[in-house]
Amino acid sequence: MIPAAPSVSLTRSEFAAVRAYVQGMPAAMVVPRYLPDDTDDDDAGAESALRILLALRDRMVQLAHLHGRADLADLLLAGPGRSNRGMDRRVDALGELERLGTAAPQPQHSVELWFAPALARRLRHAEIVTLKALLDLANRRGTAWWRSVPRIGALAGTAINRWLGEHRTVFKDPDGAPLLHAHVGNRAPLQPAALSPALRQPLPLEWLREAPVNADGHTCPYSQGVTVVKAWLRAAAGSRGSTLAAYRKEAERLLLWAALERGKGLLQLNLDDRHAYLAFLASPEPASRWCGPRAPRHQAAWRPLTGPLSPASQRHSLRVLAALFRWLHDNGYPCAARWPAQSGADMATTLAAPATALPVRAPLPHDSVAAFLSWLAAQAEAGDGQRYRAAYAAILLLREQGFSLNQLSSATLRSLSSHGPAGVRDAGPGNLDNDPEAPRPGSALAPETRLALARHWQDRQLQWDGPGMEDACLIGPAATPPTGRARRKREAEPLGGYSVRGLHALLAATLERYRERCDPAFAARSPRDLMA
Repeated sequence: MIPAAPSVSLTRSEFAAVRAYVQGMPAAMVVPRYLPDDTDDDDAGAESALRILLALRDRMVQLAHLHGRADLADLLLAGPGRSNRGMDRRVDALGELERLGTAAPQPQHSVELWFAPALARRLRHAEIVTLKALLDLANRRGTAWWRSVPRIGALAGTAINRWLGEHRTVFKDPDGAPLLHAHVGNRAPLQPAALSPALRQPLPLEWLREAPVNADGHTCPYSQGVTVVKAWLRAAAGSRGSTLAAYRKEAERLLLWAALERGKGLLQLNLDDRHAYLAFLASPEPASRWCGPRAPRHQAAWRPLTGPLSPASQRHSLRVLAALFRWLHDNGYPCAARWPAQSGADMATTLAAPATALPVRAPLPHDSVAAFLSWLAAQAEAGDGQRYRAAYAAILLLREQGFSLNQLSSATLRSLSSHGPAGVRDAGPGNLDNDPEAPRPGSALAPETRLALARHWQDRQLQWDGPGMEDACLIGPAATPPTGRARRKREAEPLGGYSVRGLHALLAATLERYRERCDPAFAARSPRDLMA
């Protein structure tokens, strides 16, 4: 289902036809006179003509609502006039409506006024009642917003995005600022630029130029920071994909913030800047500059943040920056004295002062998650509960084996032999190959965990006790997403599991549903809170 036409446009002949109809002329006479129609003047033709006129009437009712004229809409819905006075009122209403002309979409308009009925019902079911709510959702989640709306697919989502883009200049707040943020749907390619306070928008690290040394021997402080960060990344992360991405993200945020918000290079930051940066992570402002949905790093829609960071994410950021400034200190940069290279915990305490120190996460006791696990087990019993079964098995493993998300994403039956308190320590890979009587890896898992894993593997069409399964990832998607990248990954790794990001998204969505449906005060706010 795709959106309706971007505007309700009606011709003079169509207004004349409806005007004749509300004055009492039979539909079978109106349509041949005012509208092109091939139907015969019989009963079937009369019914067809009436349908044509009622459809025109409905479009005019819609146009009246678009202009905020419910009074005109009510008159037209009442049908033909029963008296001269009634006919005159309807004729006047049509004349006024014709003078108003084509209407432009407004934020307060309901979705029914602009989208096909079936599509509007699905939007309203997802509590997207007005165009303003749709714009807000697109600003938060980007052009993939439709993935969060049940029964709306890529075709309808793409059509609506195109329609929103065509009316980007129409949607404005009372102050004249665009309601649809500039980054939404902005697929324009980025261009390399030098880092400076005059930079128009934040750029990923790889798009920031490294300026050469000036003739007087000095280097631009902003570009010098870019060079220093790249050198640190090569020394600290090398070519390790996930580590490099995590370190780069935190360093480029600080680098960009220092230049655009403080007018300083990385090596000029001091203790006051450190306090200000913590406040920025908790509330990035202006949000239109710094925040946006995830987007490719080569497109203008890219932003450094998706929103304010949680306390746990702030702690992670500070730990990474502590490593950066320790490296600066070890390599003789004087800025390390102004931004001391402390441990992550010490830095969190320092940055939080004089505000309340960031809390340290402690594992949740079993009693506090028992109700959540019970709910999740019940959801996993449903025939279409594949994702719940995957989440249930993953959480049981996290709590029993003490895995991190990174470890769980790559954990296999074979790796259980060397990890965790419940692992089978006498059944390593060598024993599996040489001793057919050796116990299988995973045989010492708790019965509940083994059963949950076996059911999850059934969804993946894998046999828990089958041969050659020792190197199958314990947790993985039951179905391959309909993307080329996912298909290529499945072909290359048929027994592969979730990525760290995919696993986090699965567990985060499960937690969110539980809080929405059962316990808004549940202590676990992120998947990491469920770890042992």
